[in-house]
Amino acid sequence: MTNRVSMLGITKHFDAVKALQGASLELHAGEVHTLAGENGSGKSTLLKILAGVIQPDDGKIAVDGSELTFNGVRDAMAQGITMVSQELSLVPHLSIAENVFLGHNQTRGKFGIDWHDTEKRAVEVLKRLNLNVNPKDEVASIPQHEQQLIEIARAIASDTRVLLLDEPTSSLAPNEVAALFRVVSQLRDEGTAIVMISHRMSEMLEISDRFTVLRDSKFIDTSPRAGVNEDWLIERMVLNKPKKAIHMEKKNTTPELVLEVKNMTDRNGAFQNISFNLFKGEIVGLAGLAGAGRTELVEAIVGLHPRQAGDVVVLGETIAHSTRATMNAGVVLVPDDRREKSTIRDMSIRDNLLLSIHGRPQKPRSKKQEEKIVADWVAKFKIKMSSPYAPISSLSGGNQQKVVIARCLETKPKVLILDEATRGIDLGAKAEIYQILRELAAEGLAILCVSSELSEIFEISDRVLVMHAGDLTADLDRSNIEESDVVSAATGAKK
Repeated sequence: MTNRVSMLGITKHFDAVKALQGASLELHAGEVHTLAGENGSGKSTLLKILAGVIQPDDGKIAVDGSELTFNGVRDAMAQGITMVSQELSLVPHLSIAENVFLGHNQTRGKFGIDWHDTEKRAVEVLKRLNLNVNPKDEVASIPQHEQQLIEIARAIASDTRVLLLDEPTSSLAPNEVAALFRVVSQLRDEGTAIVMISHRMSEMLEISDRFTVLRDSKFIDTSPRAGVNEDWLIERMVLNKPKKAIHMEKKNTTPELVLEVKNMTDRNGAFQNISFNLFKGEIVGLAGLAGAGRTELVEAIVGLHPRQAGDVVVLGETIAHSTRATMNAGVVLVPDDRREKSTIRDMSIRDNLLLSIHGRPQKPRSKKQEEKIVADWVAKFKIKMSSPYAPISSLSGGNQQKVVIARCLETKPKVLILDEATRGIDLGAKAEIYQILRELAAEGLAILCVSSELSEIFEISDRVLVMHAGDLTADLDRSNIEESDVVSAATGAKK
């Protein structure tokens, strides 16, 4: 195959953190290349350097045999290199069509941009991704998983010769992933070089022609698909296969009811008449396809999303529909979008972690006490950072999520709700979080865990709730169900 891109000896430091140490990557025309590794291994940094987002401290980049220096994104785009980041970069109040062609040449008419033609071309691109939306609608009006597809549409709308996909499927439903992979396969057949980062093992093995593994900011190995299986990847990514979460034996006692959701109905129609209970020391998985209403439901429980009817009861007391009342009752949420909903990007890691306890009615804390709180959570969650005073945006996605989870746990909640909490987190970090959650459940914490990954639902849950099209279609005991039962309920085949 033609060597489209060659990156040799790429080194990058962020203060004291060595993000990349002499890493290398070769991309061939007409192939899908997976870049694998744990969070913090340097994958996203390597792609951002190739996309011109950041500049390396050392190393060489060649495109079609010519050595080049990229001083910005436009330099990379001039060479046909386009990146789709896991953190969306859309302009919320521009239309879908405007976002699809943002930064690209649009059709010019007699009096400026030909919007009719632009919108028509946008629809054609979106159809390739199996997305049927009005190109005139604002991007802010559509759900996050559809915004992810708009981001991908923008990349393929240009004359892309090298497509960089950083966690492109993290918020997509299975049918949307299938549509994306069809487009990726078509682009590969047309000669595009595609590199993808994913933490979903099945996706890596399904779509990729070649693999490169990074670990601890260094190049480890590369191999064509024929030489790669799950064990090959795990051995090189994390040295040892991550341990399964420890499933604690529950005492044979009458469970204590902690949370009751009664007849909850969304004001905007995302879900209707939802009722379920959550008991002390129990982890309940909430499964369903994207658009089933899961995020809207958990946000309504904590007072973030408007509801038309229904009650939330904590330890027998009905809670007012507000975030303050819910937090005071001991119910906390780890949201699905850490960039927009969970973190203040320019604030330090330390201050982000302490946000939930600042201003709460308790004895004043000294700076030394707060530093100990931060240090304890950093050690417990193995958060990789240069300094607690560095901005949280300097962390990898997985480490940012650990900070958010730690912040919620610092409030010592009675109920912890997690919405796609391990999205974008590597295998080793997932196993650590699963084990921490089981230990918290053993101590009496009631946990509701929303996840689109069935493997995660089965790994962590004592009981599984399933939603389809806004309805609760199943409440299943983990001990006697199969994945097919969850899939049937999630697709509306079983109620």
